[in-house]
Amino acid sequence: MNSQNSVAEERELLCAVALNAMLPLANERTLQAAYYILRGRKANQTLQDVHLYNLYPYYRMFPGFSKEDWDKIVATLFQNDYLQPCQGEGSSPKPTFLVTANGRQFAEHAYEKYGFAVWFAPFTRFDLAARIESFWQRLHLLVQTVSQLLGKDLGFVPVVMDKSVQQWVKEQVGPARVREAWEAGLSEELFRLWEPLQPQVQELLAAQLSGVSQVGKTLGQLAKQKQSSKVYLTLLFRYGLAASILRLSEEQQAFPLLSRLVVQENKLDPRLSDSAARTYALVQRGIHKAEIAARRQVKESTVEDHLVEIALRCPEWDAADYLSSETRAAIMAASEQLQTSRLRLIKDRVGPTVSYLQIRLALARRQKESNE
Repeated sequence: MNSQNSVAEERELLCAVALNAMLPLANERTLQAAYYILRGRKANQTLQDVHLYNLYPYYRMFPGFSKEDWDKIVATLFQNDYLQPCQGEGSSPKPTFLVTANGRQFAEHAYEKYGFAVWFAPFTRFDLAARIESFWQRLHLLVQTVSQLLGKDLGFVPVVMDKSVQQWVKEQVGPARVREAWEAGLSEELFRLWEPLQPQVQELLAAQLSGVSQVGKTLGQLAKQKQSSKVYLTLLFRYGLAASILRLSEEQQAFPLLSRLVVQENKLDPRLSDSAARTYALVQRGIHKAEIAARRQVKESTVEDHLVEIALRCPEWDAADYLSSETRAAIMAASEQLQTSRLRLIKDRVGPTVSYLQIRLALARRQKESNE
């Protein structure tokens, strides 16, 4: 593939990723909502959209995405008649968008052409995207350090400058007995971990590693070398790391060394974010949201965000203190009648006696049940 074709593929892939992320958001959210998801914004509304619309593969896919780049993609989608502007509904409408028949055809074709179903498969949990960067930094520096130790060359510049990652690696290779275990077993464990992956993914991961006899290449350098799209390589890279995290989490005994990279220390509930897990610990003691907010010195709205996350991730939690079966049924009926998950539209239909928290909890429970 020549460089001109590579640029064209890059543009097509970016449009395909963006449009597939937009599909479930059409006539529901603004165009910015998809941008925030792809960038990995940590705002509660963005995280809830990721949950409600099952957009886990897209979250934090392009953390360095600039607003200028996004505007160019959106302009291309409109120019190609893949999107149309649409005025929102409800008492305080915001402009939204529709995906045209041409847009849906393009999105479906690109989804199949570039193998999105394969590369997105591991992303069934909201926390995977957030863990990829830390996992890669630990692994990258660990491989480099162990390689330099084996080569008796300690005068190297670390490939990762993050002090917390450097400290973690020092703790792993510091004690002599543990260091010897890493030197003897890292290569074999890494081979077994990546052996089931597609050859192109194995090659991509290995080519980025640095050691005593190799300087790892960046995704940009590899894209030029292979005359490929950096976006496509990013999909493969994220897939390989996400699949590695999942396998190490599920088969810790088979990987006594590498599984240490995914152990989440002091984690109250690994299904939840740290803050939501702390709230859940108090919820399980029967403490109401107002008191939780006071104890934790956070806003009550923050606790409500945590309750929605708990509803999404913890099926054993009984939300009856906040959402009766009758209210939930009314919310679900309104959502189905309106064919929407937009909070304001549902609120206008069900009336003032139903809170936004109750609507969010009901939608979260529906999303959780639909994924089971």
